[in-house]
Amino acid sequence: MKKLIFLSLILTMGNIYSQDLNITTGTNFTKYNYTNSSGEENPNLNPSSGSFFEVSYSVPFNNRNDFKYVLGITLNQFNATGGDFLNNYSWDTNYLGIMSGVKYKVTRPGNNIQVDFKGGFNVNKIIDGQQKINGQTFDLTQEKEFSSVGIQPFIGFEAAFFVSNYVGITAGYSVSKNLSVSNGSPEDLSFNNSRIEFGIIIEIN
Repeated sequence: MKKLIFLSLILTMGNIYSQDLNITTGTNFTKYNYTNSSGEENPNLNPSSGSFFEVSYSVPFNNRNDFKYVLGITLNQFNATGGDFLNNYSWDTNYLGIMSGVKYKVTRPGNNIQVDFKGGFNVNKIIDGQQKINGQTFDLTQEKEFSSVGIQPFIGFEAAFFVSNYVGITAGYSVSKNLSVSNGSPEDLSFNNSRIEFGIIIEIN
């Protein structure tokens, strides 16, 4: 019942105030923190980059349109490389997620350039992943430390330049930390991520 009331409230506000459709892509820069079953860290695990894609929908909370609730679907690549004198390896992963957050506009109405601060969290799960070690390939989706659901809080900012009354080009930056829900594995895995973002914003009404 509470979910139905909340959804009805969002739809009602959407009928009153302008809504936005955001299509965003970019590059992730990921640093993994891995601890094995003995509590030892891996000093040879290096940061790597990957792609990011998001489709989101935002609805204002007030008639000034400066405070918005955002809900979206994300696809992230959180990758890593590593090795020593004996072994060379890489992690190539794809995570599907649902993002929920808020945006707060700090620029005045009527400006062609709009700046928003944003924050929220992403609930994600690996859908595809490979670990390559010295020419051998292993499926990461079968490993407990990777297969658990992840909670990823984030904060960032976004700037939009409107080329018309309804369409804008966006650029932004965000930082986040992904934490795995307990999965019964003695190994622990989390990662820090920073992201450069570019996209299109479309005002629906």
